[in-house]
Amino acid sequence: MKRWYRHYLPAFGALSRAPVRCVLAKQVYFTANEAAWLMFLIGFALGAIVVTQLHGQYGQSRDAALRLLGSLTFGELAPLLTVLIVMARSASAIAIELASMRVNGEVRELERMGIPIHGYLVLPRVLGMMISAVLLTACMALGSMLGGMLVISGWDASYQVLALERIVRFGELALCVAKAASFGLAGGILACHAGLRVQLNATEIPRAASRAVMRGLFALFVLDLCWVVFK
Repeated sequence: MKRWYRHYLPAFGALSRAPVRCVLAKQVYFTANEAAWLMFLIGFALGAIVVTQLHGQYGQSRDAALRLLGSLTFGELAPLLTVLIVMARSASAIAIELASMRVNGEVRELERMGIPIHGYLVLPRVLGMMISAVLLTACMALGSMLGGMLVISGWDASYQVLALERIVRFGELALCVAKAASFGLAGGILACHAGLRVQLNATEIPRAASRAVMRGLFALFVLDLCWVVFK
């Protein structure tokens, strides 16, 4: 318990410093902002595919197909697929960045200057991954619902948009946010761990990226299984 207070409470206190907040903002920008339209378009295509299958092949009514799409998207597909992409795209980048800093001696110099590594390097990247996962999951989920509504209702989709609260329940929204946050948090922690635990050898940098992605994907599916079993 003492170790928890000693390592992590000071790290959260580092958010009061402008350089740490700047690193956090950059992490969110490069992880979330640059991929927002990609996630929206993937979600749009996903929603169109799902409702086409449900309505065309399985004979579901328009309202039933959209309710199933909302349940699948917010409960499972959006957080899982989003963080799969984020893990492949950003976890490797974080691991490479931190591994390069460690191999080049930058981490050691920061420690010599008394700058806390957990507060300056780890915390903003982990929080950035978590925030980005939630934001990008929202983009994919909204794109999926819009794609499904346009495909199944055409230009009459405005009625479905106005009735969105009837299609998606608050519990599904809360579950979607909680899943995305937990997936992003785990991915950020594992990426930072892989980057900072490398040996002082340049050949370890790509291996750190590979470990970050593979461990992150494993943790993603284990966490998803836990959500399914214990929710």
